[in-house]
Amino acid sequence: MLKRWPVFILCVFIVVKAGISYAFETGTLRGRIIDGFGKPVSFVDIEVISNGSKHTATTDTSGNYLVSYSPGNIHFAAKKPEYVPLSYPFVIEEIDEITLDDIILWKVPPSGGLFVVGQDDYIKINDAGYDSESSEKEKRFYVKGAPTKIKGYTLRIIDFQTDNPLVVGKTLYSVDKKGSVGSIVFYPSMKYSLNKLDDTYSKIADNVGLRVSELPPGQYFYCIGEMTIRSRNGYGFFFEVSS
Repeated sequence: MLKRWPVFILCVFIVVKAGISYAFETGTLRGRIIDGFGKPVSFVDIEVISNGSKHTATTDTSGNYLVSYSPGNIHFAAKKPEYVPLSYPFVIEEIDEITLDDIILWKVPPSGGLFVVGQDDYIKINDAGYDSESSEKEKRFYVKGAPTKIKGYTLRIIDFQTDNPLVVGKTLYSVDKKGSVGSIVFYPSMKYSLNKLDDTYSKIADNVGLRVSELPPGQYFYCIGEMTIRSRNGYGFFFEVSS
C-alpha cells in the first residue's frame, strides 16, 4: 500500500505501529527534490540513517529519489554543492513504501544580503542607509539610496548572512513619498509613530532564513536592528514593490 506523507523541515512526525518487530527489514522512501524556483534538482546526495544503518541514494535528472530505511528514529539529509544542506529527524515504526511531499533545497545566493526569489533567479535588494532629523518635538527617520524595483504582491525573500550566523535582526518598515519611515514624538508625550510592519521569518539554516511578506505597491526598508530614541543613522535594504 502506498502512503503519502507531508514533510515539515526540522520537526518530528511519528507513525507508530506497536507490538511488531522488523529486524533486518527495510521500507522505502520516495520523493522529489526541487529548488526555490520549483525546478527539479539532480544529483542530490540523499542519506538516511536509522536503527544503526545507513542508506544512500542520488536524485535523477527529474529530482526523484528512492531510498531504503530501517524502522525507528530516522535522520534524513540531502546535500549538493552550492545548495544549503537539508537535515531533519522523524520516526517511522512500520515497514512500508512511503511517498514524501516535494522537498525544497535552496541554492546558496552569490553573496550575503537579502534576495527576492524571482521566477528563475534571485534578485538582490539594494543596500541602503537611513538618517534622522530632530526637533524639539520629534525625531524623524529618512531612508537614503535607490530602491530595488520588484513586481509582485506575495514576496519570498532569502536572507543570507555571510559574516554573522544570526539573520533575524532586521525590521521591516514602509517608506512614504518623502522617504520617511515615521518618527518618535517627544511632546506632549513620548510616542513611537514608525511605520513598522509584520514580517514572517523561518529558519532554513544557521545563516539562511526565508521571509514571506504580502506587500501592496510602495517602498519598503529592512532596517538592520530597529530605530529607537538613540538611533541617529544606520543601514538596511531598500526596495519598491509595483503591481
